[in-house]
Amino acid sequence: MLTSFKNKLYGQIILAVLSAILLILSTAGFGLYWCVFIAFIPLFYALGAKKPKPLLTGLITGFLYWSVSLSWMTTTFGYFGGAPVPATIGLLFIISAVGGLLFFVPFTTAFIKYKSPLLVSIIFVILEAIKGAVFFGGVPWLNLAQSQYKNLLILQSVSVYGEYGLSFLIMIINIFIFQIINNYKNKQLYINLALAVITMIFPGIYRTINPIEIDSDEKIAIIQPAYDQKLKWKQEHRLPIIENVFTQIDSLKNQDLDLLVLPESTFPAAVLESPFIIERLKNYSYKFPILFGTNRREYTSFDKGTYKVYNSMVLIQNGNIQIYNKRHLTPFGEYFPFEDVFEPVKKYFFGAGVLFSAGNEDNIFESGCFNIAPVICFESAFSDLLSKPVLNGANIIAAISNDTWFGKNQGKIQHLSVDTLRAVEYGRTVLRATQDGISAVILYNGKIPVIEEKPIPVILEYEAPLVSHMTFFALYGNVWVIPVLIIIALRVIWKKYTLKKQPLKDNPLQKNIEIDNKI
Repeated sequence: MLTSFKNKLYGQIILAVLSAILLILSTAGFGLYWCVFIAFIPLFYALGAKKPKPLLTGLITGFLYWSVSLSWMTTTFGYFGGAPVPATIGLLFIISAVGGLLFFVPFTTAFIKYKSPLLVSIIFVILEAIKGAVFFGGVPWLNLAQSQYKNLLILQSVSVYGEYGLSFLIMIINIFIFQIINNYKNKQLYINLALAVITMIFPGIYRTINPIEIDSDEKIAIIQPAYDQKLKWKQEHRLPIIENVFTQIDSLKNQDLDLLVLPESTFPAAVLESPFIIERLKNYSYKFPILFGTNRREYTSFDKGTYKVYNSMVLIQNGNIQIYNKRHLTPFGEYFPFEDVFEPVKKYFFGAGVLFSAGNEDNIFESGCFNIAPVICFESAFSDLLSKPVLNGANIIAAISNDTWFGKNQGKIQHLSVDTLRAVEYGRTVLRATQDGISAVILYNGKIPVIEEKPIPVILEYEAPLVSHMTFFALYGNVWVIPVLIIIALRVIWKKYTLKKQPLKDNPLQKNIEIDNKI
């Protein structure tokens, strides 16, 4: 019955839709993390039809998966960004369609062409990595591994294999389960599945027995101001917002704090150019160091009045200032991809405002016992941005953001899942400060002991652990790819060798060559 169903065009479409639904349910926000381990099986059945349609089924799966999971984009660019509704929906559909075409379709094509689970899985991960590096400037979002951010046992595997390593294991488990369903009498398939599962959970078992050593616990506080984003830049609301933030800071003045963290663009002002704000912050900085985000101008020519705008994180301690400029900007929010080509589109939909410039230094903030690796908003999705700071001695990560732009949907939780993976990959506590949630302390093992998901003003306090232990991933990155590629290469060589060694009657290719020679 299934064979007949998958050979029909409508059957292949339904199976592709089912895979998309399972993928959507597995994402952070929906939270059915186990669905990701079977999500591709319906798609695999569709690709096993007599006349499979890899272009159609891959496009359907990718388009539905991304358009539903990234639906928060319509709120970001429409409600908050002020772009017309047709433009926001059109942008979402274009991104989803192009993403499905460029990344899911090559995968479905590869699945049909190649039979090796290792090769198919590594191709999928390579496509994930390409998406994370070049797609609209790089979008390492909705990777398979992010579905496991709450599953602490499986999550520990990213401390060894990294995010892409866990995605690889998830994909190969999908393939092994699919093979077992189709050939349940083959014992080797069960062994393959068991080895993949053991490889995935072994780091978690090891870390349970041998927990990471903590250097010290330092008292931190995170402020979540939670004001209305649409009122932020209106003149009559700016001063009350500033005063409300200072009221929250003032409530901590008698606390024995080691660090205070505020979110991205905390104040509706260019703080470093506003004596009213910066002097007050400097006064507080003699009580405790303050970390906050602000937009900052850096003049390239005072005479001509030209300048660059940076999204910056600032640390003030004892009146002294350290600055980090965001290195990986958010597409369509801080810069417009392919601006030269689509300049008229940018001006029509997004206005003619000054775009942000990217920083180029991987700073570490030093404050007492803290060596802080800073990341701002979308940057935390890029694991490589934290590699050098951690290797250079960072013992904690500060991730500040303004997740108001996501609205009231799963986008905030998707961002939280990304930060959780970074914590475990590098074995560093993450101090996550956002404007209206989700603010949290994420421990080096992925546990989240303090969190505020509601958009309310709140102050989170915690004894945050500092860690200098280096995870395997921090030291060696995605080195797991090398043995996988070696195994694939050896299997290819072995198959070619055995083909040549086959008797003439079993080797049609060799037989044809001999016949041609006789002719």
